[in-house]
Amino acid sequence: MQNATITSSLSNPLSTGSVVEQIIKRLTDALSSRELQPGQKIPTEMELCESLQVGRNSVREAIKILVAMGVLEIRRSEGTFVCQGFSSRMLDPLVYGLILEGGGTDKLIELRRIFDNGILQTALEKATESNIAEIHGKLKAFRETVESTSDEDAILEADIVFHSALEGVLDNPLVKKISMVINRLTYPTRILAIRKFIKSGEKGRLIKLHENLTSVIEKRDSSMISQAMEEHYQYWQHVSN
Repeated sequence: MQNATITSSLSNPLSTGSVVEQIIKRLTDALSSRELQPGQKIPTEMELCESLQVGRNSVREAIKILVAMGVLEIRRSEGTFVCQGFSSRMLDPLVYGLILEGGGTDKLIELRRIFDNGILQTALEKATESNIAEIHGKLKAFRETVESTSDEDAILEADIVFHSALEGVLDNPLVKKISMVINRLTYPTRILAIRKFIKSGEKGRLIKLHENLTSVIEKRDSSMISQAMEEHYQYWQHVSN
């Protein structure tokens, strides 16, 4: 276990402004610069008070917020440590912040379209035969779900699993985390889209859109991306209005 140290990010007094927010920023800077690393014990409350020249209540409040966000964890009798790995609690502040930022369905679709476009482009370059087999397996499961049920949540879950297989080709944990945020943000509109697919009797169309995405990767043809994305997202935008 690494010992706590007063790093450069935590060694200077704070400037004016919200003290708690500045303490959070200093701790975040220390994490970003790897001065503090996963599993490492952070300096004690007293040490932070002395190095940042702030009151103990402000330090406690900042730590409390970071614990609630899943960034820090308090181990009784041991101290406060940087969490190891990802916690679903980390998603909530970002999700709420993006929701409050506003933008509506069209902005959410644009965000996911940009994200998925990058996924497709990278996946067709990196996909192995094993990756392609995995994608086909998830496509088959998606098709079977769509054909066998009208349960909107079950279909959306199969859709998320399918897209996760595309993202899995990249083997990038950062992409996976961003995808989780986007899934949370777009869940309501995607449920609405699926509902309209079902009501209009166009389940086959929904399946075809996913088959097209699979073909892009299987054929490794980047010229197919534009059309596949256009069909996928124009239709989603149409049925979500």
